[in-house]
Order: sequence, then structure tokens, then C-alpha cells
Amino acid sequence: MSDVEKSTQATALPTEGSHAEDIANHPDLDLSSWKYKSTKLGPLTIPPYASPETQLLLVSLVCFLCPGMFNALSGLGAGGGTDPRAADDANIALYSTFAVIGFFAGTFANKLGIKISLSFGGLGYCVYCIAFLVYKHTHNYGFNVFAGFLLGCCAGILWCAQGAIMMSYPQEHQKGRFISFFWIVFNLGGVIGSLVSLLHRKQP
Repeated sequence: MSDVEKSTQATALPTEGSHAEDIANHPDLDLSSWKYKSTKLGPLTIPPYASPETQLLLVSLVCFLCPGMFNALSGLGAGGGTDPRAADDANIALYSTFAVIGFFAGTFANKLGIKISLSFGGLGYCVYCIAFLVYKHTHNYGFNVFAGFLLGCCAGILWCAQGAIMMSYPQEHQKGRFISFFWIVFNLGGVIGSLVSLLHRKQP
């Protein structure tokens, strides 16, 4: 059994209110662990860490802080800089690499597991954001292009892991709601980038 299948089984553990026969399908799990216990905060009930709801929130935040911030930088235009050439060439390297790595991303995600895939995928977005900051001060064109290349490698694996979570963790009747919630949180990054550009627009 692959790491992805094990992770999916553990994370998709039925929570309170699910059918007893579903819980019986996980005899090897320690149901007394904190991962499978919900927490009450006044009138609110926080789902267990291993529940599909909590895992959905975590992957939504990962994509908000990584691809969402990439969308924010893109909304600023050239990462907020004045020279679009560095951003254009970095995006060429990014999407060229993305197209190739995306084809093999499923194999990498199966071998690495969901957690490592998401962690590695987020790394590329961090370097990409740093590259624009460095370019603003040093005009290091090569670092920008390398950051685009690295992001193409990371993004393919991150989106593959995200797709595995969205399609396997929620139950069949939950998938539409889960996917819509994810895209709301994820696209807030683009909203932030557009708001920054709007609020700092030069007046004629």
C-alpha cells in the first residue's frame, strides 16, 4: 500500500455521526488518539485533526499562502516591479517546467506521500517570492529565472497532492462543498493582490 493510500485512509476516518460500519473498516487505528477527537469551544465543535474538514482547511491555507500569493504577485504586475522582462522570463521557465513535471507528478506524490509533497510544493513559491524581492534590490535576473524553474517543479507536485486530497478525503456527498470552499480560500490570494494594486493606483 502506498503512502498516499495510507494517508488517505487515516485522514478520511469517519468522524462523529458516521456509520458504525465505516469505523469498523479502520481496526488498526487508535481511535483514542487526539487526532480523532473533536474539541468543544463553547457552542462551537472543532472537528478532529484527522477529519476531512480539518485537512481541507489545512490544504486550503497552504494553497492560499503559496499559489494564492503567487496570484497576488501576478496581480501586481511584474511582482510590483517596473521591469516586466524578469517576470515574463521567469513565467516562461515556470510553465515550461510545470507542463513536464505535472505529467510525472502523480508518481512523485505516491512515493513521497501527501505531507512531503505539499511541503516541497510550497518551497518553490517561497523562493519565487524571494526572487522578486531580491530583483528589486540587486536586479539578479538569473535568480528570477531559476526561481521560475524551481517553482515549475514544485507546483506540479503540490497541485497533484491537492487533487488527491480533494478527490479522496471527503465523502461523495461532500465533494462539491469541499471543492467550493477550497477555491474560495485559495482565490483570496488573488483578491489581496488586486486590492493592493487598486489601493496604490496613482491618481491622474
